[in-house]
Amino acid sequence: MATVASPLEQRIVLHDISWETYERLLTDHTDSSSPRFTYDRGELEILGPSAEHEIANRTLALLVELVAEELSIEVTNVGSMTFKRHDRQAGLAPDSSFYIQNEERIRDKTHIDPTTDPPPDLIIEIEVTRSAIPKLPIYARLGVPEIWRFDGEQVTIHQLAGREYDDAPVSAALPPLTSQDLTRFMRESRSLRRTVWIRQLRDWARASRSSP
Repeated sequence: MATVASPLEQRIVLHDISWETYERLLTDHTDSSSPRFTYDRGELEILGPSAEHEIANRTLALLVELVAEELSIEVTNVGSMTFKRHDRQAGLAPDSSFYIQNEERIRDKTHIDPTTDPPPDLIIEIEVTRSAIPKLPIYARLGVPEIWRFDGEQVTIHQLAGREYDDAPVSAALPPLTSQDLTRFMRESRSLRRTVWIRQLRDWARASRSSP
C-alpha cells in the first residue's frame, strides 16, 4: 500500500486488487460521492477529494451547463457516476461527466450500461494533486472522446485520437470553448462574485452564438 498525502487531499494506492474486491468497494459506497475509486488491472487508487478539488469541479461543471444552455445544446450531466468495464479491467469515477453529442441516446435511461451504451462525450478531471494511476490510458480504453483537465491553474483539452489523447486548443464536445477560455473563466471564478461570474459567462456565450 502506498499513501500520497497533502494538505489538500489524500490518495491511497493498493496493489494486486481483484476485480471482485473493487466491485465490493463500489457496492459499499453506492450512495456516497466520496471516496472515489480508480481501478486499472489490479491497481486501485482511493481518493478523498479536498474542498479546492470539489469547488473547481463544480465550477467547471456549472460552466458546461450554462454555456450549453445559452448555445441551445442539450446536455445530460451524469456527475461522478462510475464507468467500468470488466472485459477491459478498468473502472473509475470522473469528477464530472456529460453526454452532449450522444445525449439523446441516453436521455430517458435510468441505467447506463458501458458495454452497450456510449461513453460520456466529455469528462472533467480535477488534478490539484497528481493521480498515482494515470487516468488517460483508462479513459482511452473506455473510448471517452474528450477530457478537460484542471491542475489548479490551467485547463487543458485532450481529444482521443486512436488509442491515445492529443492536446487540442478547441473543445469538440462544446465549441467554441478553447483551453484559453476555460483557463480564464476558472481564474475569474476565484476573483469575481459568483453572480457576476455567471452573468459574464452567459454574456460571453451569447456573443459567441451570435458571432459568424
